[in-house]
Amino acid sequence: MDKNNNHDLTRTINLKAVTKELFNHSAISRADIARNTGLHKSTISSLFKELDDRNYIKRIGRGSSTESGGRKPEIYRFNENYGYVACFNITYAHLHIMFLNMAGHELSYHRIDLANHEILTVMNLINQALEKAKDKYATERGLLGISFSIHAVVDHNKVIHSPYFPLNGIDLREYYEKHYGVPVLIENEANLAAIFERDYANQSTPKNFIVLSVHRGPGIGIIANHQLFSGFRGMVGELGSVKVPNQQGKLQEVGDYCSVDFIQQQLEKATGHSNLSYREIHQLTRHPNAKVEKVLNNTVEIFSQLIINLTYLYGPERIYINSPLLEVMPAFTLKLNKKLQEYEYQVPLKIINGSQYVSLLGAGALIIRHVLGLENVALKFQWSRKID
Repeated sequence: MDKNNNHDLTRTINLKAVTKELFNHSAISRADIARNTGLHKSTISSLFKELDDRNYIKRIGRGSSTESGGRKPEIYRFNENYGYVACFNITYAHLHIMFLNMAGHELSYHRIDLANHEILTVMNLINQALEKAKDKYATERGLLGISFSIHAVVDHNKVIHSPYFPLNGIDLREYYEKHYGVPVLIENEANLAAIFERDYANQSTPKNFIVLSVHRGPGIGIIANHQLFSGFRGMVGELGSVKVPNQQGKLQEVGDYCSVDFIQQQLEKATGHSNLSYREIHQLTRHPNAKVEKVLNNTVEIFSQLIINLTYLYGPERIYINSPLLEVMPAFTLKLNKKLQEYEYQVPLKIINGSQYVSLLGAGALIIRHVLGLENVALKFQWSRKID
């Protein structure tokens, strides 16, 4: 490598280091950045000029003077108004839409019920949301990226297999990059839930963990040594397609009985009611009768064995469960933890609250990193709402 290439590489690394400090701190001085990065103040000044030219820097005033009474330092942070990104979660029954600024803070969120699985109808709804956003969000550079969360097998931004929502040969990335002139990323919903846990909850998240995402079918997102691991052709985590012997000795897909549909059907059968809402399910499981108690116990048995098997397969430091149905069933969580204690299970387990937002925020973190060229940098994203 010649001197010029070496210099360019070093400068790129240093730019990323300074951008990271600006992104991860709500207020920071050049001196603090120099101290945190080990870079000389003159190098920081040169890098600041380049980042300022990109509109990455926002000046927010002066800080406190030093103990010796020196000049108050100027304070900076990352310019969150630089632009915005659009995130879409296409599920079996809904289209979830979220816009985020470039610091990963929510600008808006809403959900649209889907009457059918016609992809052109969904794309029309997405286009309407993108067009409205042009006038709604007055950022300096406007739309900078689009990210999709989808319940499908995804490999390098290509949907390989979509069991719940047929795309009919349409390439979402190609279409939206062509029509909006911005980078477009597509990723599996469970993988994005794992990215959310890594990037938005990184204060307490370990290096190696699993997110078990249970919606219409189950999937897992895996973070190994802080990096997403999706395997050959994105096939890792397709738990719903795994076949195991059932009680009759016949092979059956895990997704047949480890899904919100199956659990809801069992509860409806136990109560004699159809189309139970999540609010009704919350009340039923909070004060269960004998039949509902039996459904809860059966569900706990299935999930406890599944979690133990996942632990032996992947060796996570922690397992998170992301599911809109299980989230409203606190009795399930209590029973599951009790059952795992009976098996002397040692890996911490946590149910994520706020599941409707999780994959959208993961999609946001993914596209923001891509736009800023900070894919492998330890960024700390924050969100205005609380997710436990």
